[in-house]
Amino acid sequence: MADTPIPHEKVTAFSAACLEKLGLAAADARLVAETLVASNLRGVDSHGVVRLPHYATRLRNGSVKARPSITVQRTGPATATVEGDAGMGQLVAIRAMKEAIALAKESGIGAVGAKNSSHCGACAYFAEMAAKESMIGVALTHSDPIMVPSGMKNIFLGSNPLAFAAPGSAGPPVVIDMATTNVALGKVIVAKQEGKPIPPDWGVDAVGKSTTDPNKVAGLAPMAGPKGYALALMIEVLCAHLTGVPFGTHITKMYGELEKPRNLGHFMLAIDIKRFSDPAFFKAQIDLLIREVHAQDAADPARPPLAPGEPERLNAEKRMKSGVPLGPGVLSDLNKLGAELGVAELK
Repeated sequence: MADTPIPHEKVTAFSAACLEKLGLAAADARLVAETLVASNLRGVDSHGVVRLPHYATRLRNGSVKARPSITVQRTGPATATVEGDAGMGQLVAIRAMKEAIALAKESGIGAVGAKNSSHCGACAYFAEMAAKESMIGVALTHSDPIMVPSGMKNIFLGSNPLAFAAPGSAGPPVVIDMATTNVALGKVIVAKQEGKPIPPDWGVDAVGKSTTDPNKVAGLAPMAGPKGYALALMIEVLCAHLTGVPFGTHITKMYGELEKPRNLGHFMLAIDIKRFSDPAFFKAQIDLLIREVHAQDAADPARPPLAPGEPERLNAEKRMKSGVPLGPGVLSDLNKLGAELGVAELK
């Protein structure tokens, strides 16, 4: 069956209505919904509204609080910690990046560690918050183990994604958003829901062999082999050890321990460009960088060179007009949730 394209405003309104029915304050529900649909618009469907039924389960179980008391403690001129109180990860991460931006405006750099959070979705959203303030943004989070690192047989680290955003003047920012595994687990979940095979380099089965069956995936492969493993380990240190939350195999499983709080950590960094160079010059150089990327000879004439983040931006421009395509499995799960909550179906 073909995907069903639905206007992004409808998907956002539906998601916000569901989250509000699940106990979130209206403004918080809308904000979380916007972060999810932002991922769908960018083509990162693995971190979009496909996650909504799972969030609903945790909100119902109380392992994620609908109305947490998120607090901030400044620990220095450029540092702070955020206590997430087991709230929605998007809300905790946004609060952490807002504080990082505020610190950077005061001190040039803002570094904020968040703890007692939950799954926060795609990190690009938070890094771009800084770029919109003419700053460089870095957003990191860790997750429960799904990576089988180089030289190991079993899962040991999460997909531990990172995002980076730097503003230009004439165009959108340069945005990098990636997992340290070859793909995020969400892509395997989407393939499983839609009954589609996966590429052989995405995951391994229970005996460590490559598999194209998403139902047999027991772990994900690190990107670039040992380099992806090392990068994931660095992110683990910044998000878990620095914030004082459980790490690696000690983390509550996202899909396996639904009644236990996740207690995840995030690390947000904002850098005020004007403390290092003239912002106008910096942005002009970013624009020049992008133009020079576009001017490079293409290895494949059908695929011109693009800067990181551009495929997602172009996808968003397209989906803003044509709608968010939802597969039959995803749409069925969403409408089942909507029916349970008394929210009009998506169609």
